[in-house]
Amino acid sequence: MACLVDFEASRAIERGQAQLCVLADDCNQPDYKKLGQWAGLCKIDEEGEARKVVGCSCAVVTDYGEETEGLAVLQEYLKSR
Repeated sequence: MACLVDFEASRAIERGQAQLCVLADDCNQPDYKKLGQWAGLCKIDEEGEARKVVGCSCAVVTDYGEETEGLAVLQEYLKSR
């Protein structure tokens, strides 16, 4: 999956390359850190735990990659909203 954050995200949206854009509602909430982790803005230690997570307020998916069960669940969730 190709994911961009903050400044690069806005550029991808302007170019029409964005397939999904996720914006943080409140940057002071713990989910702000999770968005950064989900976008890959962290280091993974030997135990598989995320360390040095950088929060981000916006993440854009430009390429979902291969069709997976997780992608299907995400698409169904977004359709129901």
